[in-house]
Amino acid sequence: MKADIVIKNGLLLTMDEGFTLHEKADLAISASKIIDISPRSGYQGKKTIDASGKAVMPGLINTHTHAAMSMMRGLADDMPLDIWWQKFIFPIEKKLLDPEFIRIGVGLAAIEMIKSGTTAFSDMYFYEDAAAQICKEIGMRCFLGEGVLDFPSPDAASAEETFKIIEGLHEKWGKDPIIHLEVAPHAPYSCGKDNLLKSKALADRLGLPLHIHVSETAGEVAAFKQKHGLSPVAYLEKIGFLSERVKAVHCVHLSESDIGILKEHDVKVSHCQESNMKLASGNAPIVELQKAGVTVGLGTDGAASNNNLDMFDEMDAVAKFHKAVRQDPTVMSAQRVLRMATAEGARVMQKPDIGTLEVGKTADIILIDLNRPHLVPLYNIYSHLVYSAGGSEVDSVIINGKLVMEGRKILTVDEREIMAKANEFAGRIINEVKNF
Repeated sequence: MKADIVIKNGLLLTMDEGFTLHEKADLAISASKIIDISPRSGYQGKKTIDASGKAVMPGLINTHTHAAMSMMRGLADDMPLDIWWQKFIFPIEKKLLDPEFIRIGVGLAAIEMIKSGTTAFSDMYFYEDAAAQICKEIGMRCFLGEGVLDFPSPDAASAEETFKIIEGLHEKWGKDPIIHLEVAPHAPYSCGKDNLLKSKALADRLGLPLHIHVSETAGEVAAFKQKHGLSPVAYLEKIGFLSERVKAVHCVHLSESDIGILKEHDVKVSHCQESNMKLASGNAPIVELQKAGVTVGLGTDGAASNNNLDMFDEMDAVAKFHKAVRQDPTVMSAQRVLRMATAEGARVMQKPDIGTLEVGKTADIILIDLNRPHLVPLYNIYSHLVYSAGGSEVDSVIINGKLVMEGRKILTVDEREIMAKANEFAGRIINEVKNF
């Protein structure tokens, strides 16, 4: 029996609901699908990978970022969110954002994510066609949301123009196996009722997820309540925006009633722990959301507010932060956090064929080198992956059944060339910042 790729002798974590674990197993891939998982596969691969001493698991899923903002990493740190936006990020975006910026920034981000075990990411930004092109070239699975605003964006004079861009993206990329689309109204405070409902109508018509920031800071929520008399969540329910398509990002400042509303409408939540900590946004009620039955995945947010896109770092922070603030070491187990970064992330992204290793699922897979001093001896693989491992232990990456990194070498593009272009473009950013 023939297969495209056979991975042999790996410690295989399926991340299914029963946390099925194979101490030593082979996995066979044909086209983009997993076709066999067994102690000794009868398949012969065109490519055989010996995974002895390695963990084999689903790729990590980053449910929220602004990938091109990797170009602004470290540019404006240690300041309040409103000053960060108004004094640095918005002016740079207004002056310098163009398809070249996006291509370089997203290329840089995609390489960083692949090399730290992420096989799929959700983006909210601009010039998303340029993002799609570089992700296709690299072989990175992406969910791209062209940002909808009430005011002009870097690539659209109005929300109506943005909707036309989304329509065009759907026509061009809608059937691509790794380029997926979203409708991304930025937030309830930056999109009025009309554009929120137009975004929903477009997402419903095209069958796409809705990607929106919700209740990130206390000041934002207080100002919204003063203006509308409702929390952002209650307002979105009142106008008829909420549904199972919605992915609400951050959700830091929620009332008990807000949590109930999210559950009632099957809204998914993207939790960005490190960004919340760095920007001092607050303590998101993730434990309470999960107890209520709300699906929660993990995101890094952009590298300008994190400052990396390493989901291993994100998992470690999530597990430890919620234990600390609740003074309870049991509230966020390593197994739960790893599920949030894989299977639950797939639910947030509304793509059920990824996130676990099962026959028939799409082959988005990472191999992790366990032969490292900080991973020896091995008692509990889940604890090691969340509390001890880092992105640098990721050895090989398969996305949509194709090997895109092997032995930590990116196989599809020249990463040194992309880094060189990023350094060159950074000179323009530095010159611009000098004028602030």
